[in-house]
Order: sequence, then C-alpha cells, then structure tokens
Amino acid sequence: MYFLGNLLVALGQLIHFAVGILELLIIVQVVLSWLNISLPLNQLTRILYSITEAIYRPIRAIIPTMLGGLDFSPFIALAGLYIIDRWLISSIIRFGYQLSG
Repeated sequence: MYFLGNLLVALGQLIHFAVGILELLIIVQVVLSWLNISLPLNQLTRILYSITEAIYRPIRAIIPTMLGGLDFSPFIALAGLYIIDRWLISSIIRFGYQLSG
C-alpha cells in the first residue's frame, strides 16, 4: 500500500500543478483581452487562446454571453477549477498520505 499511496500523492500533486497552470493561463488571457494588446509574441497568444477557448467552449454552450458582451465563462472556469482542486485533488492527496502511512 505504501507504493500506491505515494503514487496517489504524486499524481494528485501533478494534477494540482496542472490546475494551477490552467488558472494562471486563464488570468493572463483575461488581462490580455481587457488590454487588447497585439503582442509581438503572436504565436504564444494564439496558443494561449486555443488552450483557454477549449475550456470556455463547454461553458459557453450552457451559459451564453450576456447582453452587452459580458462573458462569465472565465470566472466560471476559475471557480470550477478551484472546486476541483480544493475538493477532489486534495482528497486524492490526503487518501494517498493515509495509504502510505
């Protein structure tokens, strides 16, 4: 059980790190959209938008853009990632620590 516990802890920490990166990418994308800056790093901004749009698309299918162009999908995505990170991933990590003793 020691090996399985350590594996769960490592997997949980890896997913926690990935969720943190996604949260950061969403925040950067929101700030860039507010500033409306054409960066010389056009390829990087396209990659950033393709990653965040893949997260926003299912949310926008359920909750359309509000009147006046307000898009709450970044906020909902951040809230969802926060819930997943704090509830599911922390539970996996705690269970892994319990298994490893």
